[in-house]
Order: sequence, then structure tokens, then C-alpha cells
Amino acid sequence: MRKAPSPGVALGVLTGVNLLNYVDRYIPAGALPLILVAFGASDAQGGLLQSMFMLPYAIVSPLAGALGDRSRRFAIAGAGVLIWSAATFGSGLAPTFAVLLGARVLIGVGEASYTVVTPSLLGDYYPPERRARVLAIFYAALPVGSAIGFAVGGAVGTHLGWRWAFYLAGVPGLALAFLMLSFSDPPRGTKEAPGPVTPRSPAAPSAPAAPPAAVSAAPPKVVSWRSLLKRRSYVFNVASQTVYTFAMGGLAAWMPTYFSRVRGLPLARASIIFGAIVCLAGFAGTLLGGQLSDAMSRRNKTAPFLLSGMALVASAPFTILAILSPSPAIFWPAMFVTLALLFFNTGPLNAVMANVLPPDMRARGFGISTMSIHLGGDALSPVIIGFASTLFGLRLPILLTGMLLVVAGLVLLCGRSALARDIESGASA
Repeated sequence: MRKAPSPGVALGVLTGVNLLNYVDRYIPAGALPLILVAFGASDAQGGLLQSMFMLPYAIVSPLAGALGDRSRRFAIAGAGVLIWSAATFGSGLAPTFAVLLGARVLIGVGEASYTVVTPSLLGDYYPPERRARVLAIFYAALPVGSAIGFAVGGAVGTHLGWRWAFYLAGVPGLALAFLMLSFSDPPRGTKEAPGPVTPRSPAAPSAPAAPPAAVSAAPPKVVSWRSLLKRRSYVFNVASQTVYTFAMGGLAAWMPTYFSRVRGLPLARASIIFGAIVCLAGFAGTLLGGQLSDAMSRRNKTAPFLLSGMALVASAPFTILAILSPSPAIFWPAMFVTLALLFFNTGPLNAVMANVLPPDMRARGFGISTMSIHLGGDALSPVIIGFASTLFGLRLPILLTGMLLVVAGLVLLCGRSALARDIESGASA
């Protein structure tokens, strides 16, 4: 008989799978020069490796979110992990570049089925005042998994061949997938803060209950999408994360290649150093962002937008140094600070999104958000950078992409008043 795991076990398993999620996602970035040489592909084709992952990922996300609000979320997540793990292993067997692109499509489908339902699961284990810290732990897998993906792609690819990088990454997810399939979900909505109770006058007669036919006639899906748009902070959040994801996804896909091609570093060394910086800076920034957001939100309800917006704007000078400085003594430390500031927003923005959405539409809300940020974000930026690289080289498109992070920060700062209103009005639809 299936049983819901404890909060600690659920957080541990979901975070472990999330780590594998980003390992599998960023192996091609670490091994990209090797893959391009093996298939005789151009930079524009290389950008398609990430875009062909992100397009199905974005398209499937709202469908998985809608299903997650009505079905067993652990079952949906487990099935997704099975699909993407098998496709990752199969990537190493790809005989042509087209087949490799097809495998990336399947990985995108599998990861979407997992990613959009997990914040909803964790929201049913932890109350609102703890969610920023919990989601910061969960999303700390992003920098760690990305770092491992860069290192495995670059180092394993250099010494054993790029195909072995996919073989090694594909196997661990299978065991975790079957473990999640054995879990049952926690009850929905039990951790929400109680809303205000409006007393009913004893002189007023009770309204008659609506007949079942009238209740079932309301189209819940239409109401849910409309309710999302009514939460203006949700719109600001998604808009900012779309710009942020465009920049972050493009940089992640091309930075190891940039350091190898423009700075002349050996690929294995560039991938390992960049991966280590992503891991340390991202882990520190993610956890610090979650802790500070929870602490400051007790006094300032707009703290998630304020802290995240300021961090993104402050990243600009360090991004310029990281890209333009020719000295490793400058560009590696600058890259560390930039990445710490970028990952700072991960916990706060996902937690505040969970807090302003009611439990019965939270998975759909994250599904729509995931579709938006990836269709308008990292489904486009890797291939755009690849095309621009064939015309101008890598330096200029990388620099312009990095400057978009300031725009993402300004959007959040402009959305603070909307966040204050949404929190004041509560999460009722």
C-alpha cells in the first residue's frame, strides 16, 4: 500500500531528483565543442541542442500542471523521471545529430512532467512562512546539478568521449523514479494559513445549497486562468523570470565554450572551473536568498521582490568584468559574484509564487509559469546566441545577454506594490 513520505524524506528525494534534472540538462553545454566536432555541426546547430530540449519542456509544462492539480503528483513526477533518464542514456547512442536532437525532445517532456508538480508537493508539506527556505534547499540542486553537468560533459567527454557522459548520467534516475512511483501524495491545502472568517448574522436566513448540476456547470479551468491574471504579482514574477531565464539559459549553454574558445582554456579545465564556481556561488546564493527572504518577509511582505530585484540589478558590473576582462584573476571572481547574485532570487520568487496561489491551482500556476519563462526564455537564447556567434563571434552576444539581467531586476522592483496587494487580499480565488 502506498504511503506519503515524511516531509524530510519528500524534500530529500525531490531535491536529489532535481539535482539529476540539472545534471542531464547541462551535460551538452559542457561537452558542446566535442559534440559539434563529432557531427560536423555549426554553432547555430549547437544552440538547437538546448532549444530542442526547452521547447517541449515549455509546451508540456502547463499540461502537466493541470494534471497535477487533479491527479497523483508523485506518479506524474516518477513517470517523467523514467522518460528523461532513458532518453539521457539514449543520447549517448545517437548515431546522428538529428537523433540526438530527438532525444533532447524526450528529455524536455520528462523533465516538464517532474518540475511543475514538485513545488505544489512541497507546498503541501510546509507552511507559507517556511517555504522560501524549503524551496531554496530544493532549488540549490540547480547550481550543484548544473555544475556536475558541466564537469561531466567537459571532463568525462574529454577523457572517455562525450557519449560516456550521457551513459553515466542516465542510470541513477531510474532507481529514484521507481521510488517516487511508490509514494502517495500528502493532503492538499492542509498547510495553508487560515483565512479570515466572516460571521453570519443570526437574523439572516441561510442560503439554500446549490444543486449539484449548478455546481458542476462552472468551468473550473477558465476560472483558474482568469484568477492567475488577477494576481498581478504573479504576472510581474513570470515576466521577470522570463527575461532572467533568457539570459541565464543562454549564458549557461555557451559559457564553457566561451572560456575555451575566446579565453583559450582547455575545455576540461574550463568546464570544471566554471562548474565549481556555479556550484559554490549558486549554492551559497540560493540558500542565502531563501533565509533572508523568510526573515525580512516578517516585517516587509514585498521583501522577495525587493531583494531579488536589487540582486539582479547589482549583478551588472560583475557580469561585465566576467565577460570582458582578459585576466583569470578578475574574470573568475567576478563570475562567482555574478552567479551568487543570480541564484539569490531562486527561493524567494518561487516561494512567493506558491504563497499567492491557492492550493487547487498551484500546479497549474507553476505550469503556466514554466511554459512562459522557457518559451520566451532559454528555448530561444541558446540558438540566438549561436546564430549571432556565426556573425559577430561569441563575445558581443554573451555580453548583451548578460545585461538583460538588469531588466529582470527592474521588473521585480516595479511589481512590489502588486505583491503587497496580493498578499493583503490573500490567496482566495
